[in-house]
Amino acid sequence: MRESREQIVNYIKQYKAQDVKLLYELMAKILLGNNDFRLVEKAERDDLLPVIEKETGKRIDYQLDTIIGKESVKIFRKIEELEFSETKLKKAQQVGLMADVLGDDTLFEGFCLTFYETDDALLQLCKDFGCLERYNELAQNKVYQKRKKYMRIIADYAIAAVNLYGVIHVTELLTLILEYENKFDEKGYNHVEGSYKNTVMFTPEFICTCTLHQLIGDSVPVVCTTMDGFLLHSSFLNSYKNEHEKMLQFFKGTKREVTEKDLERFYKSVGSSSFRSLYEDAGLKQMYLPSKIEFLRYTDENYYEISNAEKEMRRYIEKKFLPNFANVAQKVGVTVKECVNDFMKELHDQATDVGKSGEEKDPHEYVQFLFSSMQGYGIDFEDIDQANEFLGYAMKVMNSVRLWCNHGCTPDEVMRQTTMYPGTTTIVPGSSRAATMLAEGREQLGQMGINIDLDATATDISSIAFENGINGTMTKTTKKVYPNDPCPCGSGKKFKKCCGKL
Repeated sequence: MRESREQIVNYIKQYKAQDVKLLYELMAKILLGNNDFRLVEKAERDDLLPVIEKETGKRIDYQLDTIIGKESVKIFRKIEELEFSETKLKKAQQVGLMADVLGDDTLFEGFCLTFYETDDALLQLCKDFGCLERYNELAQNKVYQKRKKYMRIIADYAIAAVNLYGVIHVTELLTLILEYENKFDEKGYNHVEGSYKNTVMFTPEFICTCTLHQLIGDSVPVVCTTMDGFLLHSSFLNSYKNEHEKMLQFFKGTKREVTEKDLERFYKSVGSSSFRSLYEDAGLKQMYLPSKIEFLRYTDENYYEISNAEKEMRRYIEKKFLPNFANVAQKVGVTVKECVNDFMKELHDQATDVGKSGEEKDPHEYVQFLFSSMQGYGIDFEDIDQANEFLGYAMKVMNSVRLWCNHGCTPDEVMRQTTMYPGTTTIVPGSSRAATMLAEGREQLGQMGINIDLDATATDISSIAFENGINGTMTKTTKKVYPNDPCPCGSGKKFKKCCGKL
């Protein structure tokens, strides 16, 4: 039988005051990450609901109290207010508030949905809170299972994207998700009875840039999110914090609510952070889009694709220098295979810019690493030909490594993307964003002998505008659509894979 509020109180109050404090802070942080509850709590002051309706083209046609009732909202609001105040809570107050949350069906499900770690970790946490039976009952609920699975899917795509690209905009992530998932099953996300009947955030019915941004920003702590929609790898944390500090200083003393135009003004004035520079540079190149299975492998931050070049170099090493690796393996107490694996991993890490905050690799450092490593394994090349042979294999590996600065592509793939002409290089954009940046830098690139062709990959489509409102004059124009732009039909797919498909 699931635990009552009183039972939860009696369980938690047995802890020492310091432990209760830690449990309360953890509970509050997780709970306040639930954007369903925030939507309801801020409905009178915020305009997110109309934005979501506009982006999805769907009405949120149910009463907001079917998400969270008035009494539950009061508890949520109280905890939120306490988070932003200097009030120091006593142990009994912290115990009472935790019991209020964990003993409330709506708030408890919202807490469990927002929890980022594994189900096993959540089970253990609920055990620590004294509400294990409540969790076991909830975990069997089919609606909760679907909501939780959806949250995990979104988290996986966000994590995989920042691991593969370093930085991505939420609009691009939405396009990726819709392309990989094709079509979500939108049924089964609402309870027939009981509390927390409906949801906006934890259902694919309302998937859009707005809900993605909110969900990832508050429920996926390993991904940094900016206010203008960029999702960042954790290696950009310092750059992100610096930009945030500049924002606080920029708006210091502002007494009115900050608008989107205010934010645009700030971002224009702040200069280019490292992740923004990376995004601009990488955007000039075609985005690497593997299969769904391969893409989601990047949820593991240590995963990388083992190229054919790496396999060839491994075979070369095993053929030419295996005794040297065997000697080192014996000294450090590992197998020969493990020793070779370690070297190949070090070689990859030296060549990649992944996890290095967008820093460009230095080929000279790569070469120095190679030859110093060979000395460490006691390898002396017979002659310059053997040294060059070894270096040739290693350079093939370097040119086969996926890079953030190349939009996830390898240097070899980037070279194949670029059309070469005698004495000149012509670059064609794959998206409107890339076209804009190329147009701005056309003069400078021309001085470098690089031609820009903005029309080669563009398609002109009809466009209708109502500049003075829906009842005003209708203007018919044309606009350019590029292969990687979202399709104008609203399918969520790229133009090249939808209406622009040959």
